[in-house]
Amino acid sequence: MEPLPTIAIDNSGGSDCPPVVFLHGFGGAAMQWRGLQTSTSFKTATLAIDLPGHGEAVDYAGAGPTGLAAKAVLATLEAHGISTAHIVGHSMGGAVASLAALMKPERFASLTLLAPGGYGTEFNHPLLMEWAGARTAEELRALLPQFFGPTYEVSEKIVAFQHHLRSRTGAVEMLTAIATGMSSDGQQGVLPVADILALPMPKTVLWGTADNVLPVLQLDQFEGHATTHLLTGVGHSPAEEATDQVKAAIFAQLAA
Repeated sequence: MEPLPTIAIDNSGGSDCPPVVFLHGFGGAAMQWRGLQTSTSFKTATLAIDLPGHGEAVDYAGAGPTGLAAKAVLATLEAHGISTAHIVGHSMGGAVASLAALMKPERFASLTLLAPGGYGTEFNHPLLMEWAGARTAEELRALLPQFFGPTYEVSEKIVAFQHHLRSRTGAVEMLTAIATGMSSDGQQGVLPVADILALPMPKTVLWGTADNVLPVLQLDQFEGHATTHLLTGVGHSPAEEATDQVKAAIFAQLAA
């Protein structure tokens, strides 16, 4: 399997701490993690990955199923010579991270999930379909606030970034195909949750109380199996809305 496009930044300074691997959510790209990757607080190497059908991997063969994406992530780590990593996944990327950890638990030192997909049947599929088909800056500007909490101000930089991603040939069509495949009779496909919760590595989950994409009640099942953080007033974008809390959760994993 071909490795995926990545953005690698090394702040390790010779540290032997396993690298941190970032997986974005649906409609995102590796570039959105750059702020966290370049944080001087990270004393480790970091690797952000474009998932199949996204970013520079818009034409990746077989893009769509999270199982294939998880295998592609594992192939990418192999190509980079990474034997062990801390993995961080947001939304769809959280589902992919969970499956990758389930497939090869020995490869992961920790699992950090930000409002992960696949942990319940309920999700806002109509919004994701509308999001997938948005092409213009005006459409994106109207939709983006629904992915954030009520007090978060969506910047024009975020609008421009998303508009740039949609400008790639076939990008909107690919997102629409992926979003269509997410639902069966309006319900989200569910991961083998019990098996994932039983994985031996430390697990941390962060979820916003104002999430309009995946209901925060899905966080409850992690109690007793992971360190959980309920983010008051935060929507479906914890890394942007609650950056300090996300960083602290990742640092705690590195320290452990």
